[in-house]
Amino acid sequence: MNEYLKAVLNWGFEQGVGYQLCYRLSPVTPSGSNPKSKTVVINMNWHDPAQLPYQAAHEIGHVLNQDSGSLYMFTPSKVRYEGEANKRAIDILVPIYFEDVYPEDANIQEFLDSFHIPEKMRDWATDSIRKYYA
Repeated sequence: MNEYLKAVLNWGFEQGVGYQLCYRLSPVTPSGSNPKSKTVVINMNWHDPAQLPYQAAHEIGHVLNQDSGSLYMFTPSKVRYEGEANKRAIDILVPIYFEDVYPEDANIQEFLDSFHIPEKMRDWATDSIRKYYA
């Protein structure tokens, strides 16, 4: 488990969100969450390991947003719940990633690339980074 994933899961745990790491799932099975039980399930076999911190933050976002329903999978869809969870994921990751980075060294592209965050999230990430340093 990389340090960013560990930091995201620890942050979620501090917010009351539990987690389970699964090592037996297919590389194409998405991570998921159950807002009712305040738990996220992370597929540690995901085909893009760099994306795991973003996925974990996304799933924690579903729990913290108290999204209705029993299970939300990480998908790039434009459904309202997914969009809000994507935004929440960025807001969770920004202070973790930029904790030891001076404002003049903050680089949006490096941030997006580090977690393989979709380009469509660039504007939200830019705003979140600006707010972090304000």
